[in-house]
Amino acid sequence: MENKRNYEKRRKILEDNIIRLMMDKNLTARALSIRIGKNEWYITRMLNGKIDPSLDVLFHIAEALRVESAELFTKKEG
Repeated sequence: MENKRNYEKRRKILEDNIIRLMMDKNLTARALSIRIGKNEWYITRMLNGKIDPSLDVLFHIAEALRVESAELFTKKEG
């Protein structure tokens, strides 16, 4: 049960960071989907926690957002 809670916390951090970075860069789910070669449905479901992205997709997202991949997983304080 503890592992599930830790996974959910980390998953939430990932989702929040991607959404924050998209907002900072004025990117919609559609725009991000075009940049990484996935459809908008995929991005929306990923950001809603319905599907888990592969590492490959996460690296493409980081590249599209012009950040280091570690920034997707780092909890932002504030």
